[in-house]
Formats: sequence, structure tokens, C-alpha cells
Amino acid sequence: MTQAHSDVPPGAEAELRSGSVAYSPMAEPYGGWLALADPDGPMDLARLFPEAEVRVESTSVSFADALSAVEPNLIVLIAPPAGPGDLQRVAGWLATHRRSSAVLLSPHQAVAARLHALELGFDDAVDLSSDPMEVVGRLSIAGRREPGAGLAPGNRISVGAGVELDLRARAIRRDGHLMSLRPKELALLEFLALHPGRAFSREELLHNVWRGVTGNERMVDVYVFWLRTKIERDPANPVHLVTVRGSGYLFDPPSADESVNEPPTRR
Repeated sequence: MTQAHSDVPPGAEAELRSGSVAYSPMAEPYGGWLALADPDGPMDLARLFPEAEVRVESTSVSFADALSAVEPNLIVLIAPPAGPGDLQRVAGWLATHRRSSAVLLSPHQAVAARLHALELGFDDAVDLSSDPMEVVGRLSIAGRREPGAGLAPGNRISVGAGVELDLRARAIRRDGHLMSLRPKELALLEFLALHPGRAFSREELLHNVWRGVTGNERMVDVYVFWLRTKIERDPANPVHLVTVRGSGYLFDPPSADESVNEPPTRR
């Protein structure tokens, strides 16, 4: 049985409010494309898409640095130089940044890589040996896709008794009423809700949600505390956003028959 605790470390919330937690530059919205590609390779993205602002990085390290600094409209990985680690990095990014789309382009024989990219949540995975018009066309479609376009209308996740995470509205609905969240509250709730039943350490949450932040792990505790006040019926005894001692935090979805009029069951 998962043991839940809602305690926030003494002074942590005040520390966060006062700004004493050290931040490095945060990712900023960026209407252009960010690519990991060989500048001398067969796909000259800047030439093929002059209407798009294309930033090309040639190494995994420089690409990771760029991804921590900007929030691109489209992420393009071209293999090589993109590898399995880059796929995982982008998949983690997509889990918490729904304003971005991602496409993998890989050689004809790399079928497994393309299938894996689709399983990880990439919007498309294209065979580089396909007709050039098809490759360009599919990239163009992905680049024009509006934020949230891949989500079906009304796409929601139940996160508590009478509380839903509305992925399209990027907010929560409590008893039918829309409630806004701080950007990182939303990112944290999205990440945990999309990985139900799995415990994440504070370090993992800092890495996946607070990208580019030099983190104090108590910051995670504060955001969990704030979220509990919004999704739990009894924040002092949480049953959905719970603490797993020695592991971190876990999202336990409400049961299908959990009624908004019934008090939560203690777990």
C-alpha cells in the first residue's frame, strides 16, 4: 500500500517564493525549428524551408543545450548523427512540452528506430530514401501543426475525484470549473499523469520537468504541495499524488467509479 505524506520541508515554500532557489535560463517559446543534423548532410533544412527559422546543431551535446534554452515549434532529428539517446531526450521533452512536435528522419534500414520513435510519441518518422517530395511534404505538415493539434477535442485525464487535467486547455477542471495552473505545476502534473503508477525521484522530476534549472530538490516538494491543494479532496491525506518513501512521488489515478460526492478512500 502506498504511503502518502504531504509535508513540505520547513522554509521551502518561503525559499521558493523569495527567489533564493538558483535558476539557469529557462526554455523560451521559439516559433522556429530545432534540428540535430549533419550540416553537410543530404537534408539542407534551411534551404528547403526558407519560410521557417531553422536552427541546426551538429552534436548531441549542443542539441541538448539548445533544447534546454528554447521551446521550438518543431524538433527534427536526422540519423546520423542522432542516436538512441537523442530519441529518449526528445521523448522526455515531448511529455512535458505539448507545444512542440517532433519528427525523426533515418536511413531506409533503420526501421526499428522509426517504429521506436513513434512509440515514444514522435509525430512522424520518415524514411530518408523516400521520394524527396514526400519527405519535404511530411516535414512541412509537421512544421505547420498548431500547438495541441495532435490532441483530440476534450482530451482529458482524470486526476482526482471530480478533477480532470484538460490537455487541450492546458488547465484543470474541478467539478466542471476551469482552473489555471502555474506553468511548472501544469508540466509536473502532465508528466506524472502521463506515467501513472510509476514513482519518480525528485532528481528525475527536476530533470524531466525543470529542464535547464539548477535545482533544489525541495522545489519539487513545494510544487507537489501546491498541486495537492488543487486536485486532492483532503490535501493533508493525498490519495492520488502520493509520496513513496525512499522513491519519490507517484500518480495513482482515481478509480472509474470514484464519485465526486464521495470522500476519498484512505490509502
